[in-house]
Amino acid sequence: MKKVTSILAVAVMTLGIATAAIQNIDSEFDFLNDISKALACDDCHTSPPDRSERPIGKIA
Repeated sequence: MKKVTSILAVAVMTLGIATAAIQNIDSEFDFLNDISKALACDDCHTSPPDRSERPIGKIA
């Protein structure tokens, strides 16, 4: 019975470590995607619209 309990404990611990590693890798890829989107900004070269182009009385 002690062997079964030990094997089960090791299996649960391995599953927990694997889950934590997968979550860490997933967050790393999200971080890299955010950086690549920020660096590859499509409309960064355009200047903001002139204030005179907005209709009077409207808040954008």
